[in-house]
Amino acid sequence: MRSAVCILVAGLLAVSPLPTGAQGVVAGRVVVHGSAVPAAAARVGVIGGDRITATGADGEFALRAVPAGRHTLHIALIGFAPARAVVNVPVAGPLRADTVRVLIELLPAAVTLDGIQVTATPTGRDPLSVAQSTSTLGGRDLERSISTSLGATLQSQPGLAARYDGPGASAPIIRGLSGDRVLILQDGQRTGDVASTAPDHGVTIDPASAGRVEIVRGPASLLYGNNAVGGVINVISDDIPLTLPTRAFGSLTVTGESASPGGGGQMELVSPVGSRGALRVRAGARTHGDVRVAPGFGAATLPNTYMRNAHGVIGGALIGDRQSIGAAYRGYGFDYGLPVPLNALDQAVTIEGSRHELLLHGETKAPGWLEGVRVEANAQWYHHDELDVEGRIGTALELRSQHVRALARTRAIGPFRDGAIGVSALLRQNGVSGASALTPANAGWGAGVFVFQEIPLACLARSERCAIAVDGLERELRVPVGIRYDRYVIESRESEAFGPAMRRELGGISASVGVTVPLIEGASVGGTVARAFRSPTAEELYSRAGHTGTGAFEIGDPLLGAETNTGLDLVLRVARPSMTAQLSAYASRIDGYIALHPTGRDTVLADARRYPLYVVAQRDVRMRGAEASIERAVTARVVLGAMGDVVHARDATGGPLPFMPPARLGVSARWEARALAIGGGVRHAFAQRTVPGGESPTPDYTVADLHASLRLVQSSRAHTLTVRVENAANVLYRDAASRIKDFAPNPGRSTVLVYRLMF
Repeated sequence: MRSAVCILVAGLLAVSPLPTGAQGVVAGRVVVHGSAVPAAAARVGVIGGDRITATGADGEFALRAVPAGRHTLHIALIGFAPARAVVNVPVAGPLRADTVRVLIELLPAAVTLDGIQVTATPTGRDPLSVAQSTSTLGGRDLERSISTSLGATLQSQPGLAARYDGPGASAPIIRGLSGDRVLILQDGQRTGDVASTAPDHGVTIDPASAGRVEIVRGPASLLYGNNAVGGVINVISDDIPLTLPTRAFGSLTVTGESASPGGGGQMELVSPVGSRGALRVRAGARTHGDVRVAPGFGAATLPNTYMRNAHGVIGGALIGDRQSIGAAYRGYGFDYGLPVPLNALDQAVTIEGSRHELLLHGETKAPGWLEGVRVEANAQWYHHDELDVEGRIGTALELRSQHVRALARTRAIGPFRDGAIGVSALLRQNGVSGASALTPANAGWGAGVFVFQEIPLACLARSERCAIAVDGLERELRVPVGIRYDRYVIESRESEAFGPAMRRELGGISASVGVTVPLIEGASVGGTVARAFRSPTAEELYSRAGHTGTGAFEIGDPLLGAETNTGLDLVLRVARPSMTAQLSAYASRIDGYIALHPTGRDTVLADARRYPLYVVAQRDVRMRGAEASIERAVTARVVLGAMGDVVHARDATGGPLPFMPPARLGVSARWEARALAIGGGVRHAFAQRTVPGGESPTPDYTVADLHASLRLVQSSRAHTLTVRVENAANVLYRDAASRIKDFAPNPGRSTVLVYRLMF
């Protein structure tokens, strides 16, 4: 609790009053083109800034604390082409700017176009200006994908797959990397669970709580530190309100599905409090039975794959023209089973636990070269028990974590344009106990500092800045450059089972440089060269036990060094009203890649249980791959799409890496009007036969999905009903990236219903 208090004090100090430059309000109304119909729930943000809000049911919005000067607004709403509006906020006094009102019209568009990307850079950016491969899932696309877990919700996105260890323990994979290499955030802050430490641990975020999900593929350690060498997934639920709502609004979401029989519900309410306050309250729960599988498995259901969770949030903020501070509490309780072979039901394991989280967000504007300072902090209390069939605890985890990050945005200074400097600190205390404990109790801390700046690209033949004329507009080319240094300490506690205490201290540098070049209006090409650093986890260092959750005996290596990922990422983007596309290619060298390798041998424990033996090893790795997606409106109502991804990974000996996802291809088609959308898709996963010794290959498979959605707007209410049929042909298939694929196939045919009421 003392750590939580320290974090709160640090946040309060960050929003103490400071003198600031002139600030104003940009307000207005967003309507459908050619009519006075308001566009509700449209996202409005300042490109290059950190102010984003949403329109109310009347289409009205207000952005406060916008500095005086010229700004470009970006407006996005699912079903419409993104719009831009240039506004000039004039100075009205020494410390005050005028209120500016604008009227914005949105043109209907059948394809889905992203809004401002806030996860990939220190400041909000138009995705066409981001040098890395990114994407956003929101609106109808999110409603068409929402599932029992975050991994299952995102598995159809290019470059992403799901590590399937049952519905309760599914987690995302980015470009073949998972676990501690993929950082999962909620509202930009780390989730303090243990999903990254082992495949039997689940992500403690219910997908129903997401307003949208932003994905950054490839190294993002520059901004987020140790755990982002493979990518970042940011679930944005706005639990701490960052803008003042103009009125009270809320939503009700109800889901149900047949393959994991059951469903869930969630209700949310956001309300203004006085003239400067905002309050958000959310609560939900879900329950599902054992997973139904396709014919040919030997049983109608996969035993011990039930899952239950309940979650709740209360958050509030005080928002001024120059300072704001907000806090929130999140609670998440869960209970799920882990799949076991049909002949080993007496070895079934269930996991019960909870996560409690206290969050703080504070920011203040500043004069001169420093535009503003933002502090984000959280303190989390996580625990879970791994139980056998008789209810005895095999392993108990008690994880306490505290994280704080301070980010200062800078204005133009000499040759630099927009930039940021930041520091972060992370503390973890992991209590591990029980007869089947995988590691000794351990603790760790890390600290990092980074600098990010955008430098105009100078023309070789002239001293002035280099610009390109695109559709009659001059666009300045900028090179984002950043560098970060991190230091991490991990130490185990002395114990009878694991011996004396051990300590590792590691440091490393992460850096990146990139560029984006506009081609034509709505199209750009970008590239990034990055180096990312990762410290080994306590599980990779100190494991030495039979892991009941994964059914394996795992041996770590306390002498592991750091992992460094150096790579090149190229991306081509098109975002036009009739077409959206993204093609990415990447190549990386990972020095000292840490993996848990199957040996092909078994270990027999004292109680006669037999476990396959896995050993942690560190090898240099080369990875390359590509992903692509395209959607094209061939008529005003019909949209065709295609996607594909492939990853090729080899270690220094030429051997394959374990549990790599297969190459995939997919096609889709939908008919979409303003109220009704009907469509479907087919995706084919190729066989994964290139596997290391001790791992089973997986055959190819083809899965078809169907969907239909109806959206009705009545006064201040919007109703959306989505029906999906997943794996419509009821195909029996197995996930190549799953540690338990030999005895746990993926779900069979499933009918999914999602109803959402916005009011």
